[in-house]
Amino acid sequence: MELKHHQITKLSFHTLFSGGLFRFITSPFLDFVYPPICVSCKLALRDGSQKVCEECWNSIERISRDHPLYIETREKLLAAGTVSDLVSVFVFQKEGAFQHIAHALKYDGYESVGRELGERLGMTMKAWDIQADVLIPIPLHKAKRRERGFNQAEQLAIGVALVTGVEVCPDAVRRIRHTQTQTQLSSDERKKNVEDAFEFNPAYSKQIDGKRCILIDDVITTGATIDSCAKELMRAGALRVVAASAALAQ
Repeated sequence: MELKHHQITKLSFHTLFSGGLFRFITSPFLDFVYPPICVSCKLALRDGSQKVCEECWNSIERISRDHPLYIETREKLLAAGTVSDLVSVFVFQKEGAFQHIAHALKYDGYESVGRELGERLGMTMKAWDIQADVLIPIPLHKAKRRERGFNQAEQLAIGVALVTGVEVCPDAVRRIRHTQTQTQLSSDERKKNVEDAFEFNPAYSKQIDGKRCILIDDVITTGATIDSCAKELMRAGALRVVAASAALAQ
């Protein structure tokens, strides 16, 4: 089909201004007009490549192996019999910096924040000597992923991989049932809500059978989602499953 001159001009304009050259030219201007701000405290950032200022990162309470919340959460997971260990980085506090960061990741599309959280999780894994053969993000239902555009747990896994070099298998487990959000549910309701919500993808049998798996989520509260997903990995022959998250919540 022959294109008229104005159509060619329009296509060329669109190609130029939708590509990297347009962003390269306009980014400094946009940073001047709209200075990059921290997604948590909303103060200006000195480094436009960052999304969270160091003051906000430093304000979040850290998890340690002797932290009461860590001990409580780990005991719950181990009692279920599918998870052999737990590693996490931060304490989730309502209206705190971590909640703002998590909101920016999940609902405002700041995927790079997820990767940075993953890098911090990866560094904690190395410091705690957590060994793994494969990283598996908790999957989203396809409808939720289509709505959000990405899986925040997968972004964390990518960040962990950047630090540890461990392979990411984002499709090893699939969420086959669309579940309601766990936020307002009790512990028993959470467990029932995610029961039989996942299935193992047999195409990944070789990657999982006999392997040490790290199951990654953004926040772990009761551990119901982790436990339900870990069951599928253990049925598939995983040697062990370690739960990992950016934060733990009460």
